[in-house]
Amino acid sequence: MNPLTRNNMKKQTILLCDDDPVDRKLFKKYLGTVRPSDYLVLEAENSSELNNFLADKNVEADIIFLDYYLGAENGVDILRELRKANSAPVIMLTGRGDQEIAVECMKEGAMDYIPKETLHETDLRKLIRQAEEKWELERERDQLLGIAAHELRNPLAVILGYTEILQTYDELPAEKKSEILNVIYERSHHLLNIINELLTVTRVDKGIINLKKKQVNLHELLVKKVADYQLQAAKKSITILYNGETENAEAVIDRDRIEEVVANLLDNAIKYSPRDRKVHVSLGRTGTAITITIRDEGQGIKEEELKFLFKLFSSKKISTLPTGEEASTGLGLAISKKVIDAHGGEIAVESRVGQGTSFTVILPLTNRNL
Repeated sequence: MNPLTRNNMKKQTILLCDDDPVDRKLFKKYLGTVRPSDYLVLEAENSSELNNFLADKNVEADIIFLDYYLGAENGVDILRELRKANSAPVIMLTGRGDQEIAVECMKEGAMDYIPKETLHETDLRKLIRQAEEKWELERERDQLLGIAAHELRNPLAVILGYTEILQTYDELPAEKKSEILNVIYERSHHLLNIINELLTVTRVDKGIINLKKKQVNLHELLVKKVADYQLQAAKKSITILYNGETENAEAVIDRDRIEEVVANLLDNAIKYSPRDRKVHVSLGRTGTAITITIRDEGQGIKEEELKFLFKLFSSKKISTLPTGEEASTGLGLAISKKVIDAHGGEIAVESRVGQGTSFTVILPLTNRNL
């Protein structure tokens, strides 16, 4: 029977490349795959068989265990090729515990290293989870560099181009000069926003979100942020309406971080709404939690795309675009979710194409007197 059945493919797929059948059997024993489990182990005796699995469209490798001593083949050479192809995270296996070998493997991109003699005492499931998390972080960092290069290049090119015009032409009409300076200012401001968001992403990526919590009145916070965005909304003839069910709703939060979240949601509501619409902001409570809801009357988001909204780096693009050609990095919602998670809260989204989108932030309520 073909091991690559539909049921098997639901399991996490491990490619095990080891030329010793006894070692492969022991590995499966310690993993627990002799009995039904969460893993499907596909065995390869050499790099050729391993590459065949990787080339098979029916195989989606989640992780690779690769023997350092693979007969006449050098496991590190195979590791280098796997990293070039970005196939899957790799954990190296070896018949002996050698610190130099471990260092060599890690330098070449292995997610981890384990001597076979310690397999019986190793929590392989935990090792796999850690390797996958590390792999995902590396992929996100690579994507971050790509985003940085792309997002920073465009505003910089505009700034440089208009600066050259100012330097080249001494006697520009005052109106034209003012127009150029406004563009330079706007592009510079956008550039600063990108840099700030990328720095925030880096801190989030490393798990560094230092919250400075204190008792904050959320009604006052929302009134302030709504006022801050009235001018931006007015440029598109958009009205922001605020409805606070309770004026003394308080929570222990990092005020600056929550303001950033609210600002991002308001900014998006305005960006993705056509002219002459309304943005509704409300504050309420549900049980022992405070809810902040920001709802627009914009284009809405396709149902199948909603699950990608809060991902830091998703290969899936959201088809909804700003209505006024406003710039956007696409990082704000992912950062917002991380901030809300760090507060022990939740952020949810509901949307219908052509009718608008609603984001709800749920924060633990701390004022028991309400």
